[in-house]
Amino acid sequence: MSDVVPSLFAISEPDPEVEAVAAALLVLDPHGASTAGVLRDTFDQIYDGQRTGRYSIDRLAKTERTHIGTLVEINMQRRFKYADGVDLDFSIAGYDVDAKYSMRFGGWMIPVEAQGKLCMLIHADDETARWSLGVIRTKLEYLNAPNRDLKRTITRNHLENAKWLFRDAPLPENTLLCLSPEDQAAIAAVSPGKWRVAELMRRAEGRRVNRSSIEATAQQKDSMKRVRANGGAADILAKEGFLLLSGIRLAAQRAAQDLELPHPLPGTFVPVRVTPAEANSDSPVTVIGGIDVRRWQPGDSITDTTSLTKILNGPPTSVE
Repeated sequence: MSDVVPSLFAISEPDPEVEAVAAALLVLDPHGASTAGVLRDTFDQIYDGQRTGRYSIDRLAKTERTHIGTLVEINMQRRFKYADGVDLDFSIAGYDVDAKYSMRFGGWMIPVEAQGKLCMLIHADDETARWSLGVIRTKLEYLNAPNRDLKRTITRNHLENAKWLFRDAPLPENTLLCLSPEDQAAIAAVSPGKWRVAELMRRAEGRRVNRSSIEATAQQKDSMKRVRANGGAADILAKEGFLLLSGIRLAAQRAAQDLELPHPLPGTFVPVRVTPAEANSDSPVTVIGGIDVRRWQPGDSITDTTSLTKILNGPPTSVE
């Protein structure tokens, strides 16, 4: 007799409808970048940082937090043009699919009308900057006991019966949320506008700074103007040896690559403090206007980068 004991929660046989829906989703977004972008935009939409200064879930009212799932469903349908379902949210590959979002992995609440049906499970947590997407048929044997509203969660073991297209994938970073509490407090202590944006860039040196973090920091109309040269944070920081590498400038993108920094995307900046590079420097070096520069290190002198900033502000490669 075999010593192997069959698992009580063995993986079920493949479900052709689950497989068809999963395949259709992968055709629409094979690498997950578009879904990750929708989730990032949805968080930023609910924060409304330019008007409120908010950048985290815990700063939302309870009613706003409960509305996130609805916004995710709306924005996913807008992005991917899912047809309306007959009885459930969407029609994908010809099958009715209910969309369920949870900030906590495993926290999906399945209502009576979706039990035993196909569900798209969407998870995104802005604090950990991770997201997941899967498809499952919510068989009753996969579900926990109902609550007073007759909604059920999926048992932990049976979550493995979902067809996971993306699991614990990286979410585009919310820069402010990823900074330390000390850095966040230091930024908040500065008056809104270009001076506060400058403090954000100092504290986020070497990281990609996303647009919504800039808007939540500046809290002014045309927040991106508070970053650029000609009166913005770039002018303030140039006196301290900083460059703000823009996601719409080819020269800035090349400099970020040379210095082994995150690639700046449209609508983002990568702040970096630089200093002239020595001959045969061991550190990564980039050339701007014929001048070799490397990342600044403690003990280096401070070099005004105003002229380098002007060189980097060449013709844009896209529209912010």
